[in-house]
Amino acid sequence: MTFPRFSPLTLIIPGIMVAAVTLGYYSYHAAGRIAARSEETVETSNRAIGLKLIDAIEKHILDVDRNLFWMVRLDDPREFTELWRRVVRANPLLDTVIVLDENREIVHFVSKLARPSLTGFRRLFVERIIPDMELHSLPPDTHKHLHKSYDGSHYLISFVRQRSAGRDYYIALNMNLPWITNDIFRRETGDLMESKYVAVLDEGGRVLWGTAVETGGPLVFEQPFPSTLYLWRLQIAPREAKAIRRETRAQRRYNIILVSTAVCVIIAGIIVLLVAMRKERRANQLKSEFVANVTHELKTPLTLIRMFAELISLKRGESYETSKEYAEIITRESDRLTHLIDNVLDFARIERGKAAYQFSPGNLATVVERGVDLLQYRADQGGVKLRTEVEPDLPETLLDENAMTLLLVNLIDNALKYGSNGTGEVTVSLHRQGDALVLRVVDHGPGIPKEEHGRIFERFYRTKAARSKPIRGSGIGLSLVRHIAEAHGGGVRVESALGKGSAFEVTIPVRGTRAQASTDPERRPEG
Repeated sequence: MTFPRFSPLTLIIPGIMVAAVTLGYYSYHAAGRIAARSEETVETSNRAIGLKLIDAIEKHILDVDRNLFWMVRLDDPREFTELWRRVVRANPLLDTVIVLDENREIVHFVSKLARPSLTGFRRLFVERIIPDMELHSLPPDTHKHLHKSYDGSHYLISFVRQRSAGRDYYIALNMNLPWITNDIFRRETGDLMESKYVAVLDEGGRVLWGTAVETGGPLVFEQPFPSTLYLWRLQIAPREAKAIRRETRAQRRYNIILVSTAVCVIIAGIIVLLVAMRKERRANQLKSEFVANVTHELKTPLTLIRMFAELISLKRGESYETSKEYAEIITRESDRLTHLIDNVLDFARIERGKAAYQFSPGNLATVVERGVDLLQYRADQGGVKLRTEVEPDLPETLLDENAMTLLLVNLIDNALKYGSNGTGEVTVSLHRQGDALVLRVVDHGPGIPKEEHGRIFERFYRTKAARSKPIRGSGIGLSLVRHIAEAHGGGVRVESALGKGSAFEVTIPVRGTRAQASTDPERRPEG
């Protein structure tokens, strides 16, 4: 009897999907509860602040009213008039004081209004305000307010019924509403304006003071004044109310798509696995090409060295000039072979994670001079002018001179192979830019397509143009350049366009040489 082959994926994938659905469900409801609590907290805070603010403004007006009513003495009309002229002029909250007898006729009228306004207000008071005060039903010693709009202007009348010398009198105070708006409101709400929107609205919803919010909702506190300015209402909202609502809606949206996202992640994981397998196959292919290229690179200089060494040993080059030429060829091919072996060994150490650099104080200008000297003969043989531009008096920095020489040799070697076309010029420059040293290698060759800029620093990668030409190369030179630059705390980038040459720029930070040289003599780079 045979049993079907069991795969753990048959349990893992459904388990992950169930877990994702459960997490999404509870996350959605938890986010809703958290958002509701957050809105409730903001609402409670706004309500407490709003009620406290309303109470403070009303208390201020009522305290002024009571103090003024307490000062009223009706026994001596002359003393009353003189006293209240001084009071009205001194008190910014008070515009007019009016005393009516039991027949609701004006006994005293003291005001700081200008004459045209004074005449109009007196007529308005007699004809329209007195009937609205309903004085016939006002109990003795009862303090009330009339807040009403007449002809588009708001009025606040504070009035009380008092008894003097056996007679009833009605004392009315016309309050200065502009002063209340501009002074009391500003004073009481000044500290709130930085964190909240505060506004006072009239019965038609027009803003009398402050900044109103466009929409209501649980985060907006809005309530009328209870006894004094009862036609007006106070509105308070947090300045981030819109952001809170937006974040709440966004959070709920995110939780709705959480389950589908989890499923997509599973599918994406499978796709990534397939892509990784494809990349692994591609990497194996590149490694095979690398081995073939390196074998060819090794074989060619070894063959030349052996051939010309045999010619010398057989005395085929009897003249001095011929022997010198053979020796120069052997030297050149030996340098090429050494450079290739160094690249392969360093690359192998990097691949194993064992690449280490010996950091010590050094001058990058010396490295440039050494690297250019190593390739000067090859450049001369190829008809390429190798120029250097080094800024004088550059500071020392911590570096591995051998590694930086290898970096520069790789860049110049690439410029000579791919960028010179057998003629032209390659420029190596070094200068300081802020707290960094910038090394540039510029050629005037065919350039590199923009879509390949990000890939040329990958291991084994060679550009399409290089692969289509009979140019030898291993595809690891620029990968080493990037690794060495990053190990020194810097980086490398390329500027190139088709037909306009290429410029490779390596940036190395200028680091202190004393402390770091003693505490960090050997640094193992990441990766």
